[in-house]
Amino acid sequence: MLFNTQIVAHRTVANGTHEVTFKRPAGFEFKAGQYTQVAVSKLIAPDPKGRSRQFSLASPPEDRKHLRVVFRASGSGFKKTLMSIPKNSTVTIEQASGSFLFPDEVNKSHVFVAGGVGIAPFMSYLPQQREKTLHHPLTLYYGNKDSHSAAYLAELEQLSEEQQQFSIHNLYHQPSPDLFSDLVEKHPNAVWWIVGPPAMVAVVISGLRTGGVLSDHIFTESFEGY
Repeated sequence: MLFNTQIVAHRTVANGTHEVTFKRPAGFEFKAGQYTQVAVSKLIAPDPKGRSRQFSLASPPEDRKHLRVVFRASGSGFKKTLMSIPKNSTVTIEQASGSFLFPDEVNKSHVFVAGGVGIAPFMSYLPQQREKTLHHPLTLYYGNKDSHSAAYLAELEQLSEEQQQFSIHNLYHQPSPDLFSDLVEKHPNAVWWIVGPPAMVAVVISGLRTGGVLSDHIFTESFEGY
């Protein structure tokens, strides 16, 4: 199903990282972790991938007014176009889909690993946990070049202060399999959720498997360049 919607706002959420907020159309439903396809009517510059892209939703389902997507700025014709479209302009989005779905109830420990804009699906889930009474820890390992490149860092750090079961650990270096195999001991029996560039996801999986994490405790989603 397709929906016409309007752009509500643009903002920079980290160095080289852009967020677009859309009006949430009536009837657009989704679960935390899902994605949508955004299409523009016309490109301002050529793009071999065309005039649409898939984006994980970075806003919680409880927000009935808005939808957010986030991406690294680049030279692609699509990104240039989307970043230049004025407020109140119309774009088309598809009904959300995707099977990277977070649990409704936190009944065990969960570890989230995000690389760059791989933080997007976690932003549709983590803010919902702010005022809940949690009995198991939620831990985020967040990989970026530096703090200035980390989207939503201030919001996540604030969440860690308000929700005692949530903690964030920033990784400003290239991850290695050894790092994550060692981390397994700190998070026994945890479920691992990994989102980022394919190479990063592969490194994390390698480390977790070396550390003995079973495949049914590992959920992944790779963000190809778009």
